[in-house]
Amino acid sequence: MTAWTSPLRLEQMADVLGTGHVNRVAKRYSGEKGLNGKVASRDALIRTFANSARLDKLVASLHPTELQLLSEVGRHGGAMDGWALYSFARLRGLPAPPIKLDPFSSNLFEGYRGAEFAGADLIWTLFADGLLFPTSVPNPWLRDAYAYSRHRPFQDLPASWVLADPRLLSRLPAVKAAPLTVKLKKADTPTVPDKRQAAARLALHLQELLRGLQLLGGLGVTQAGTYNKAALGKLSKTVPALEDIGSWLILAQQLGMLQWDAAGKRMQVDAEQAQGLADAGPLSLLNRLAEMVGILHRPEDQEYLLLHAGALRSCLAALLRDLPHATTESELLRVMSTLTPAELRFQKHDYRQVVNREAWDAWMSATLHGTMTEFGLVSVEDRDGEVVVIPNAALGAAQANSTPELARNGSAPPAWILQPNFELLVYPAYLQAHQFSLLQAAEAVRFDLQTATYRLTRESVYTALENGLSLGDLLGGLQAGSATPLAASMQSTIQDWAARRERLTVHQGVTLLEYPTRSQRDAALSSGGTPVGDTLLMLAAGQKIQLNGPVLNYDQPPPKTLKFSADGSFTVSGELDFLTRQLLEGRIVASGKEKYTIRPTSPGSLPSSFLSGLEARSSGRLPATLRLQLGVWSGSVPLPSVAAVTLLQHPQAQALAQHPALKEFIGLSLGPNLFTVQAGKEQALEAALSALGLAPNRKIAVPQGTSSDLLMITDTRKKREFLEEAIRNGHNLLIQYNEEKNVGSGWYSSRITAGKRRLDEFQPLRVDRLGSTPYLEARDLKTGEKERIRIQYILGLAIR
Repeated sequence: MTAWTSPLRLEQMADVLGTGHVNRVAKRYSGEKGLNGKVASRDALIRTFANSARLDKLVASLHPTELQLLSEVGRHGGAMDGWALYSFARLRGLPAPPIKLDPFSSNLFEGYRGAEFAGADLIWTLFADGLLFPTSVPNPWLRDAYAYSRHRPFQDLPASWVLADPRLLSRLPAVKAAPLTVKLKKADTPTVPDKRQAAARLALHLQELLRGLQLLGGLGVTQAGTYNKAALGKLSKTVPALEDIGSWLILAQQLGMLQWDAAGKRMQVDAEQAQGLADAGPLSLLNRLAEMVGILHRPEDQEYLLLHAGALRSCLAALLRDLPHATTESELLRVMSTLTPAELRFQKHDYRQVVNREAWDAWMSATLHGTMTEFGLVSVEDRDGEVVVIPNAALGAAQANSTPELARNGSAPPAWILQPNFELLVYPAYLQAHQFSLLQAAEAVRFDLQTATYRLTRESVYTALENGLSLGDLLGGLQAGSATPLAASMQSTIQDWAARRERLTVHQGVTLLEYPTRSQRDAALSSGGTPVGDTLLMLAAGQKIQLNGPVLNYDQPPPKTLKFSADGSFTVSGELDFLTRQLLEGRIVASGKEKYTIRPTSPGSLPSSFLSGLEARSSGRLPATLRLQLGVWSGSVPLPSVAAVTLLQHPQAQALAQHPALKEFIGLSLGPNLFTVQAGKEQALEAALSALGLAPNRKIAVPQGTSSDLLMITDTRKKREFLEEAIRNGHNLLIQYNEEKNVGSGWYSSRITAGKRRLDEFQPLRVDRLGSTPYLEARDLKTGEKERIRIQYILGLAIR
């Protein structure tokens, strides 16, 4: 079992609790009466945590259930999955602690009250007195009455977890877990599950993910904090052996292997944390992952549309952790149906939530054979038509702390087979700790159930050598771990790759002097330094020289010396540094006195970094047309399309498009009342319309109140993607939309509907959600005020 250190300091949570709640918590902890207000309650908590006698008095007053639950959290280090703790209590038949709290009052966390599903009061009653604290508000154990508060005080922990203050946990007496009251039938099994295979496979998956992220320099995120789709696609191509890359990213982030960069725009590998987990070994990693299966989105969840699959998986893992013997799948299904509330087993079906017993049974089977097996939590055997489930040792604390290492007695079996095509057939169960780092010199090709295939490439070997692996250790390690000899051709090729790398010399933090001519530079060589190119001189370390010209510091942002006009031309307002001249060389033409323009070129011929490099040196924003041109010339934006097309327009165009006599002539939909006509079928369409008594005219009308250049997108998801792309590229937008209108529908309720139509120019800032409804936050370019626009109510868009 893995300990997660609790970061909770209860006296710092007064703003999350709210005044009434923090008063209650302070009274329970301190025993003081008459506390009123956050400041007084916070001071009382500070006094209590500074006085061990007060804490001991609190511990002595704990209800047996409170003591059991706090002790279980303490065994996990002070933080654990709330659903696992819920299952711990339910499996032992623990009663909810008695509590003096009006069940109809919203007095938890400023506007919440306890949830009402079976067993929810095992958790929220401890929230009420501050004995436990959630990582997120709201959470599954609270009901939202009229609450507006949203809190996420512990961003690094999953939203379903709970914590306890470590200062309270340190005063608890040693208490054994209460015995199970739920009994499962025992199934005999002749095999003993080996968790090393699963542990090694998981470690290899995460190692391959980190390799890909390091190659790409991290992963970009949107302004809403979600993973950038384009960056995800590039990562998937870099590490094609990994399926469901999003789940692995979530795991790596929760394990602390990823961190935000200084600007908060990219997720990067935390090398120190990743190395610490690697040094602890695959079995330690497996134990940590065993407690995190509830936060993942797995394929079987989507297939069977279970709304709370993560919570169900957490409860199942907790049940398996307490299960002392093998049992059958049918027994697990029976106990899980009793252990978990029916609300967790809801399936989403046509906007309704219903319990579908067939989907629940199928999900359980798929989870046991899929996620639980893949993460080393169980082994599954089909025996005489019955599925036997064997909990693996990774879930048992005693076994996890006394796991024997591979090949303790005798030599280890070969970990892989070297093949002449530079591929390695790897047996994860036989990998020794030092051999994982050797595999960082290869790219994963495929992960199978018992094996993994890797390939040595020049790029992967370069990367490993750059990260500190020596050539001798690489060649020696490959041979030592292989069942077949290292072919002479492979060895010579790897040595050649290393030799090519060593021909390059990298100088960092150097000072370069640039002279007007080569002869002047050569004359300066008498004072020392190294010539670079025709006019540059690199000073030696510690060398000093008198400087008469301008000094440009290249570790700072480049000077903004270019000023662009609306027509795309620009002027130079200062000294161009070396990199700016290199950026513009051969790519500009004179367009007037001291004015220049970018030379037109073929699509894809400019480097993708040219646009960002140019904009970094511009004193203002680049004109929109120039940005489009540069996007086309660098291959990131498609060419404009021009084509002659015939249109069909009518207020009931969709009905016409579905008519049996007309639909074979109709092309793409451009809007609710506008369709294209398939090329070459214009006359046939006119004849068909005439036969129906609908002979068409030759006029196309622009709808009143709209702009002719607006793009009409009816799909909300596509509108959101268009807006996110505009935000990434820094575009302003002309938006036609309906305002939100709040319409009363009875004494106590109201509904949102479309209101007044508007057409304004905006600077889009970010896309976020209120519940499941996406909104655009944008700044009105006329008034400067921020507007919040419901994306569903956006009627048309145009880039400005």
